Formats: sequence, C-alpha cells, structure tokens
Amino acid sequence: MTDLLDVRAATVAYRTRAGIVTAVNSVDLTVGRGEILALVGESGCGKSSLGRAVLRLEPLAGGEVRFAGDDLGTLRGTALRQARRRLQMVFQDPQSSLDPRRTVRQIVERPLKVHGIGSPAARREKVAETLDLVGLGSRFLDRYPAALSGGQRQRVGIARALVLDPELLVCDEPVSALDVSIQAQILQLLLDLRERLGLAMLFIAHDLAVVRHLADRVAVMYLGRIVEQGAVEEMFALPRHPYTQALLSAAPVPDVAAERARTRPLATGDLPDPLDPPSGCAFRTRCPHARPLCAALRPELVHGVACHRQDELPPFVSPLTHLGG
Repeated sequence: MTDLLDVRAATVAYRTRAGIVTAVNSVDLTVGRGEILALVGESGCGKSSLGRAVLRLEPLAGGEVRFAGDDLGTLRGTALRQARRRLQMVFQDPQSSLDPRRTVRQIVERPLKVHGIGSPAARREKVAETLDLVGLGSRFLDRYPAALSGGQRQRVGIARALVLDPELLVCDEPVSALDVSIQAQILQLLLDLRERLGLAMLFIAHDLAVVRHLADRVAVMYLGRIVEQGAVEEMFALPRHPYTQALLSAAPVPDVAAERARTRPLATGDLPDPLDPPSGCAFRTRCPHARPLCAALRPELVHGVACHRQDELPPFVSPLTHLGG
C-alpha cells in the first residue's frame, strides 16, 4: 500500500505562562491510500494537536509532514492551496464549527468559492451532489444549522469537507458529541464514503471501542508519544502495552455477565503534567507493572510497542474480543 501521508518525527510545542509544553513529541506515522488509521488516547495526549499539524493549522517545532511525497512545510502560495484541497478536516463539534448565519447551501459551497472552483451553476450542482452523498437531500439546502439535529449537522460538516474531492480526511473526534445511535450512523457513513470514494482517513478518538469496526490500523498515543500501533484486529485481540490494556478495560461491554466478570487493569491516577513529564517511560507513574528501569530509560517503539517489559507482562484478553464482529 502506497503511503499517502507520512509523518516523520513530528513535534508540536506551545509556549505558556508556566513554560513550554511539548504536545507532540517526535511522532512517526503513516496513512496509506484508502486506509483508515485511528489515533487514540485520553484527552490532553496530543492527538488533536497532531491532526491540526498535519493540515498546517499548527506549526511544527520539528520533523516534517509529507503528503503524496511533498513536504507540506516547504509549500507556499498556490502549491499550498492546491495541497489543502486534497486534505480536509471534519471537526469534533458540528454546532460550533458551522456558521449559524449561513444556510447549508452556503456552508457547503464556501470552500468552492474560496478555491475559485466552478461557475455559480456548477457550484450549486456540486453542493447538491455532495449533500446526497452524505445522506441529506435538497430539502436541507436552505436550512440553518439551528434547524438541524446533531447528526445532520455533522453530515453537513462532512459534506463541507468532501465538496473539494479530497484524498484524505482528518476526523477530529467527529462522533464524540453525538449520542450512541447517531455515532453508529456517522461511522457507517464514513465507511461507506471510504468504499465509494477511496478516501484515506486519520481518525482521532479517545475511545478504542468507537474505532473497532472503522479502522484498519490503530496508533495509541500517550503524553505526546505513540506507545503502541498495529492492525486493529491484533490490537483488540491482544494489546501489548499496559496503557492500551487500560483503555480497553475501560470500554463498556454490552453484556451484563461479561461486564461483571471481567478484570479491570485500569491506569491509576491522572495524566501527568505535560510541563513536568515523568522521566523514562511517561506512563510509569500510572502503570502497575513499572520497574526502576522504566524511570531510568525511555522505551523506544520496537515491534509496534514502546514498553521495556512487553515480553514479561501477564496475558491480557480484551473484554471486547468475545463480542465478535
């Protein structure tokens, strides 16, 4: 599979009154053409910062982002605008990301106007086609966001991203603000769009259960670093990093007997202060398996896992494995 997105040693840092926070710390990841990579972790781990850096909405303090072979950091003017047509973002909260003063037609048409694409008649036709693609008909064209449900607003947000015919979507927790039944509909829509359009996606989420049936691969992020990555089937069947195990053990299981019977190796305590991260392994302060080596030396990502004790940990069976497809 050809890599469409190639992120190398990406670092994102913010200056605050208390000091410099490194939100993303030398992260490598790739997304192939037509592939869905899920980037998962707790709030504050740096997922959204990395997603915004991919689109050059946040500057990189180090590393590079390559899209279709081009280093996005070196592009300027027309070349950058052309690249941005091929990468689009779907935001977390559709209510706050849609202009309440504009109709659905105006919202979806806006990217076409910004990029100077098509005549007014051609743009109207493209908007109508795109709304049909996301499951909204022409009856929604003249409605305002306030007249839409949460799921309908998110479909408008997806249509706005799709109207430029991108090759890759960065989806920043696009279902976290929706109830469970609507989440399933939006996730299925994204899968259908991938099949119909060949879209690649970087799908950001805090819940591993959400991405189980969506993603091809999963990268788990903790305090700015990738701690485990691999095929989604392997990650759910046999997670190897203690943090991945903790995320899975926290996921709700829709089976009362299984929910009561399962063990919960949850991470203890809170996410460390990013201004003063732990030495060595950043997860060691919450890890039940930490040893002195974990405080002394930061583990590197080896065979998809960044853990000194990955070959010594007791077996862990995901509580979601027995639920089937």
